[in-house]
Amino acid sequence: MEVRHFDVVILGGGPAGERAAVQAARAGKRAAIVEREHVVGGTCINWGTIPSKTLRESAIFVLGLTTRKIEGIRCEVGARITMADFMHHERMVVQRELELVNRTLDKYRIEVVEGHGRFVDPHTVAVAGKDGRERCRLVADVIVIATGSSPNRPADIDFDGRTVFDSGTILHLDGPMPGSMIVLGAGVIGVEYACIFAALGVRVTLVDTRDRLLPYLDREIVDIFQRAMSGLGIVLVSGDHYSRIEKAGGDRPSVICRLRSGTTLSADILLYCVGRDGNTRDLGLERIGIRTTERGLLEVNRNYQTVHPHIYAVGDVIGYPALASTSAEQGRQAIRHAFGIPGPQGKTELLPFAVYTIPEISYIGPTEEELARAGEQYVIGRGRYAMNPRGQILEDTDGMLKLLFDAGSLRLRAAHVIGTNASELVHIGQAFLRNSADAWQIAETLYNYPTLSDLYRHAALEAIGNQRK
Repeated sequence: MEVRHFDVVILGGGPAGERAAVQAARAGKRAAIVEREHVVGGTCINWGTIPSKTLRESAIFVLGLTTRKIEGIRCEVGARITMADFMHHERMVVQRELELVNRTLDKYRIEVVEGHGRFVDPHTVAVAGKDGRERCRLVADVIVIATGSSPNRPADIDFDGRTVFDSGTILHLDGPMPGSMIVLGAGVIGVEYACIFAALGVRVTLVDTRDRLLPYLDREIVDIFQRAMSGLGIVLVSGDHYSRIEKAGGDRPSVICRLRSGTTLSADILLYCVGRDGNTRDLGLERIGIRTTERGLLEVNRNYQTVHPHIYAVGDVIGYPALASTSAEQGRQAIRHAFGIPGPQGKTELLPFAVYTIPEISYIGPTEEELARAGEQYVIGRGRYAMNPRGQILEDTDGMLKLLFDAGSLRLRAAHVIGTNASELVHIGQAFLRNSADAWQIAETLYNYPTLSDLYRHAALEAIGNQRK
């Protein structure tokens, strides 16, 4: 059996694993990635983030054609749009992203070993091919687990790929666009797909197992979002869960969803997206004394170390926040800690978050509720798209930028945005936060005109006025 030695072996080639490998290689360390799929990039590039966001852009394009009216210009959208019509662009984007990742791996001479990795001992990983036969063993001083997560699949649901899907298979939907859809689960993935399909003209019913939609978001932002969902025709059912899911008979396949409340829903297709489980099964963790949670997640300390100091875990496999940006930074931080490489070691929870709904939502820092609960005094400043020339040009008059400031010093504490380009606009707030800017500095900053960025000036000026009251 071939035994090969590396400075670091990384299980998983998604954003966390790739960035960990690059960080190690840039420091002169010999790095290898073990990837069980035939491509690197993980769920982010191949089956999740990039494909779904590409589909979202197509949905926004269609929505614009069907709702925005410019005098003298008439547009029509074919009545028989298929998923395949939209996914051609997605394949092109994914292919380009894979080329960029592979180019980076080649540049830093990072070896990719295809196969499934299992621990033999705390420093050794055996790699098996698709036939289950062991191909080689990799020995390393440092090992990073970055195997990601997969959609939760309850045993009593038949995910047939025709009428019942999860977030990993919904993009494989073929044939004509369904007329109706049930989305079970109103987390980030659920609300994003609900908006995408509603924008494409599908009648969507969204079932939230919680009483409050997206409870970690600012409630004023969520109120605006719920009105937007209603405008898209999405029907929201809160505080309920399925009791049974059945296939309906007839010429065209459909699905019936019976809820615990007694309500019965029916639709052409159903998307189940309640939670994700860590990809830790069959990694041989029990051999080295690493336990997982009930959901298959790994527990780590602030440096992303497991019970073995030289074995790290990063990305979706450790749970929240499970974002591509935070996962990549966790990978970099783990390697910096493992090899004593200088660099930032800040908490990834302080990075900006984005929810790619329609309209999109993004934020950084605490919500108004969190500040109030902590007993902190704060001042609010709002910039409304309806009062912004660029917002009017875009015909986005419901969007809003909400800034939270310390009541005494007027130092910025948080930025919350809903509307066009929210995920881009939040980075201005991030820069102000990093520099401990106050409302006066934000108001006196010059912005191009007309731009949505100018919302920061208006929000800061309103906060200054509110402080004086």
